[in-house]
Amino acid sequence: MVETKPSPPAPTFSVNRLLLKIKYSFYSTLVFLIFANPETIRLIHSFVGGWFASGDGVPTVFGLFGMGALFFTTMLALMLLPNE
Repeated sequence: MVETKPSPPAPTFSVNRLLLKIKYSFYSTLVFLIFANPETIRLIHSFVGGWFASGDGVPTVFGLFGMGALFFTTMLALMLLPNE
C-alpha cells in the first residue's frame, strides 16, 4: 500500500492581513525617516553627549547602534499596540 502525504493547505488571500502589512510598512517608514534625520541625531547628541554623534549630526559607531536599538524598540512598541 502506498502512503500519500497530505498536501499543504493552499495560501489564502486576506485583505485584513494585507492592510496590516501596509500599516506596519507605513509605520516603519515614518519611524525610519524620523530617526535617520540629522536633526534628530543632533537633538539626541545634545542630551547624551559626544559619544553618540558629532556636532554636525553624523553618528558614531555607538550612535549608529544606539539608533538601531531605538528603532527596534519603537517598532516593537508599535506592533504591540492594539490592532483596532
